[in-house]
Amino acid sequence: MMRDWLLSPWINIVGAIAGGMALGYGLGSIPGGITVVGMVWTVIGLILLWWTLVDRRKARPGTPESERDGSHTIE
Repeated sequence: MMRDWLLSPWINIVGAIAGGMALGYGLGSIPGGITVVGMVWTVIGLILLWWTLVDRRKARPGTPESERDGSHTIE
């Protein structure tokens, strides 16, 4: 079964914006001193940005990660 809602460009846009904001907040808190909260926001931002990149590549036909034809890549 295809996960079309996960491959939607809108979820990628929202994820990239949220990831960029979280990463920016985390990195922006460094001048005040490295804190656990800043590190958590940085990691959350990196994870969201990585997820949107991977999800976008899965949606593009012709890439090795593409699952549009219903197949799965086994590495």
